Order: sequence, then structure tokens, then C-alpha cells
Amino acid sequence: MQLLLCSDGAPGSEAALTLGSRLAIQLQAQVTALGASDRPERASALARALDEVCAILHSAGLTCEPLQRAGNPAHEIVAQAAQETYNLIVIGALEQSRINRWLHGSLVRRVLSEVTVPVLVVPTGRPALHDILLCSGDLWYPAKTIQLVGQIAQATGAHVTLLYVTPQPQLHYPILREVEDAWGALLQTDTSQGRNLKAGREQLRGLGIETGVQLRHGPVEAQILAEIQEGEYDLVALGSTYAAHGLRRHFVNSITDFVVERAARPVLVVRNPEA
Repeated sequence: MQLLLCSDGAPGSEAALTLGSRLAIQLQAQVTALGASDRPERASALARALDEVCAILHSAGLTCEPLQRAGNPAHEIVAQAAQETYNLIVIGALEQSRINRWLHGSLVRRVLSEVTVPVLVVPTGRPALHDILLCSGDLWYPAKTIQLVGQIAQATGAHVTLLYVTPQPQLHYPILREVEDAWGALLQTDTSQGRNLKAGREQLRGLGIETGVQLRHGPVEAQILAEIQEGEYDLVALGSTYAAHGLRRHFVNSITDFVVERAARPVLVVRNPEA
């Protein structure tokens, strides 16, 4: 695996470096440690941080190449992702002032919208990855998402919960109006929803990963956040289907953006080939 581990030198980027380094060791990844900032006063501290990360990875027998760029962090991350082939990009919250965010938009959103590589956004650290929540709004779990989540779960020994949120109770499954976790009934139905949910669970279990299912109904964004908070998950994974260059992306927040900005924990975004 080729991993691009990024930092903008802000205090909040330490969580991404820590989790990214730990994940690189668990995945036995080859790492490029990219430091990018448009603030010259951070250059020396950023260089030290990159050296420390590479020293840790070298001691674990891994390859780590430090790169430092002066410029807009999002621009430099996107540019590096275009130059080399990576399987995963790890970034922090990417610090910016409120006025810059208002004028130019979120730096994290820019990265998510302009790269096709899976991105792990780490706004805050977690001691370990014990529980992963894999979300779907249509009971379809793309192979690319399942593969990467499965790879991470295998490496970390994490449990995976498949979450499906239906915007409103479906007439075909009236039990959902009364019991949110009645996934067993849905798994037994001969419907595309039931088959896809069962297939996703069986794919992960086939990899030796303990996998559960959780159903919720209501506003999708609110229900995903409620599940994250109630379940105390260490990592949230979403398959993103938005178009990278659609005008709608500039005016309407996607569910992916909503979760990334409010989950207060690491979020893995995997772009689907159809996006």
C-alpha cells in the first residue's frame, strides 16, 4: 500500500500524523510524508515533525519519504496526489481562518472534491481503532469501499458495523416504524436492499472480520451523527458518490461533507468509480 500522510503544521495536524503513522505500520505501507503550509513561520517545526514521523516508520522497517512544500495545503495535497499513485491519503482538519473559509470554501472539502483517492480525515485522535461504522444511504456497499474498510479492519482487529439509514419508514418493512435495529427481518427478505446488505456483511465476515448491522430511520445526516455518538465509533467510513466538478457542490453540502465536518472523529471517504 502507498500512503500519503499530510500535515499543514497546525497543532491540529498532530492527530493525523499520529493516527496515520500507526495505521501505516499496521498496514505495512510505504509512506510519503507531505508537509505543506503557506505560513513561513511554521516551516522549521513542520520539517521536524516530518523527520520524526519518518524516523518512527523507518524504525518499524517501513519506507518514508519526507516532502515539504510552501503553499496552500489543499493545493499541494491535490498536486501531490496527481503526481504519484496512492491507495490512501491521510489529512488533518487543515487550519484556515473564518474569512478564508467563507471566501474560498473549506480546504478539506477541496481535497475531497478534487482527488479520487480514498481520504482519511482526522480532526481528532483516537487511542485505537476498535469499532468502525460503515455507512450507506441506499444499502449498497461498493466493492472498493468494502475492500479498504476490510483491509483496515483486518490490520487493526476492528469490529465493523454496517449502518443503513432510510429517510422514512418503508411500507414494505413496517417493523422499521417500531424497531430501529430490526435488521434480521430485512436480511431475510428477497429484495435488492436485503441482498445487498447481506452481501456486504458476508464479504466482511469472509475476511474474518466481526460484522454487525444497524438500521435507523429519519433524516439521514442526523441519524448518522446520532449513531456515531451513541456507538462511540473510532472510525466512520462513507462511500461518496458526488461529482467532483458539479456546480451543485459549491452550493449544497453533501452528506459526506456534513459528516466529515461534524463527526468529531476520523472519517474515511471512498470515492466510487461511478462518481
